[in-house]
Amino acid sequence: MSIRTVLVACMLAVALVPAALIGAIGVVSINTSVRGEAQSRVNQHLEIVAAGYRDQLARLAYALESSAGRVSFAPGGLSETLAAVKRELDLTVLNLCDSDGRPIAGTHPDPGRRVPLERDPVLRKALEGKTAWGTVLLEPERLKLEGGAALQNAAVILEKEEGGDPVDRSALMWWIARPVTDENGLVTALIYGGRLLNFNYGLVDNLRDTVFSEKDHKGKPRGTVTIFMGDVRAATNVLTQHNTRAIGTRVSETVRETVLEKGMNYSGEALVVDAWYLSAYTPLRDPSGKTIGMIYVGLLRDPYDEIQDRLIARFLLPVAAVGLIAICAALWIVNRITRPVLALSQSASRLATGDLEDAAPIPHSYRELKRLSGAFAEMRAAIRKRDQELRTRNEELSLANTKLEQSNKNYMQTLGFVTHELKAPLAAIQMLIATMLDGYLGQVSPQVADFFTRIQRNCEELQDMVRDYLDLSRLERGELAAVKSRIDLHQSVVEMAVDQAAVFFRSRNIALSVTCPAGLTVLADPGLLRIALNNFLTNAAKYGRENGQASLAVTVESGIVTLSVRNDGAGFPPAEAERLFEKFYRVRDAHTHSKRGSGIGLFTVKHIAELHGGRVWAECEPGAWAAFHFSFPIAPPAGP
Repeated sequence: MSIRTVLVACMLAVALVPAALIGAIGVVSINTSVRGEAQSRVNQHLEIVAAGYRDQLARLAYALESSAGRVSFAPGGLSETLAAVKRELDLTVLNLCDSDGRPIAGTHPDPGRRVPLERDPVLRKALEGKTAWGTVLLEPERLKLEGGAALQNAAVILEKEEGGDPVDRSALMWWIARPVTDENGLVTALIYGGRLLNFNYGLVDNLRDTVFSEKDHKGKPRGTVTIFMGDVRAATNVLTQHNTRAIGTRVSETVRETVLEKGMNYSGEALVVDAWYLSAYTPLRDPSGKTIGMIYVGLLRDPYDEIQDRLIARFLLPVAAVGLIAICAALWIVNRITRPVLALSQSASRLATGDLEDAAPIPHSYRELKRLSGAFAEMRAAIRKRDQELRTRNEELSLANTKLEQSNKNYMQTLGFVTHELKAPLAAIQMLIATMLDGYLGQVSPQVADFFTRIQRNCEELQDMVRDYLDLSRLERGELAAVKSRIDLHQSVVEMAVDQAAVFFRSRNIALSVTCPAGLTVLADPGLLRIALNNFLTNAAKYGRENGQASLAVTVESGIVTLSVRNDGAGFPPAEAERLFEKFYRVRDAHTHSKRGSGIGLFTVKHIAELHGGRVWAECEPGAWAAFHFSFPIAPPAGP
């Protein structure tokens, strides 16, 4: 990037950043103010609608309480009076039952069935002697009990206004109960009933008209009110794209969780059919406090967007004019400064491409540029010198690295060769000693047998070290890679590793128990697993308590296979459990002083576990036991 570009960018930043910052702050402030005012108005409208909802319910309750006094228990007049009161108050249900819930009069289709007073919070409260009311949710069976199949069918909310499958068969009801008492003040009967809120368009339209003076804005409802039964619209003036009421549609999961599950108010923006509304919801609870629905108020966002756009346009116009003037001034200043710098900029560009020999003259129009030109010439000379030094050092480092790689390669080849050549003599020595101890060449005295046993143990330890160094050689050369296939873990790994390590346990008279599920199939490299398990087993034989116990257990849990080897013995310091798997690390204490080891075996096991997507760890109880674990997934996780 040229100096001119940098100066232009800086000057423009100085000119534009304040203007942009002021503009952004202004836009955010206007947006926050307008949206906040609109949302505050929606919240206020929700309070008014909720208050109007409760007020209308209370007035209906008072009207029923007043009209119930006309009910006569004289023969022949009871049903007619109830029917008249029901018509006058526009009630969906009006019934009479005794204090035990047995129907007396009304629309009960089955007078033999009791009204479940104990499950009805309104009726239960009225039994205390006072008129009670509230909004309740009646299940389909209760609707049939109170008004028959006609009431039950009238409450069904379908997926669409006409046709479709039922969304809900329950009903929201304004529910009122007035007690009837005898001369002693005891409640002998209940006059109760209510008005169905499902499809009660008159109620939601009336509540909307109380808060919204203007009904439409560019063909869209300016404000809407909805009564939800649970999360389903039961009564609303929200219209679908077909200009029908959106009965049966559901609220969003976020609103449902906040209002219905947590019992809290919710406010925010929502896309209603095809227009954005500023929305507010409040829980609708029955008299027992259970949330059974919601009351919603929505305010069309479009008018506030128009107000916001007008305010932003009026605010940004002068800001943009000031910014334009600042840009022109900045470009004029930069042009005057950068003309003399152009030659220096071009020379710097050539230097950046590696042309260290270019020494084109730089005009010295100003004193500062003369100093800069001199410093630039010195910098070019210093860079040329440093470049030559770096080239020389890089060549030296490259040569040293090549020699180091060759030395390491020779070392690993020698290590592999030597350890491989040691395997055969050690194995032959062990076979000869075993032959002599087993008496094939004649009986051996106990003293000689003891010496042979010691020699055999030393050979076993040496053979174990040889195997570790062979594995390390393969690992360092990158040859220890996992070739996975479907295998029977017991047959391909456990049995073979146990057979291979059996001689180690016999030499120390350690009893080994093996537990492994039969037919366990895993995706793994059997050879590598045998190396890891054999290392665990030989360590258990080497460091386990002589004449003690050892165990190998294979377990499966949640798709993870774990091979655990445990032995009686002194164990190790718990603080060193993680370091046991480091390269060449060995525990140094009185119990391990006489044991030979390379410190490579557990390091190799850890590498094998990582190749299988697993892990290794160790645990112990000092002086009692030690255990080593190797876990890996039965099958690798599926790719994306």
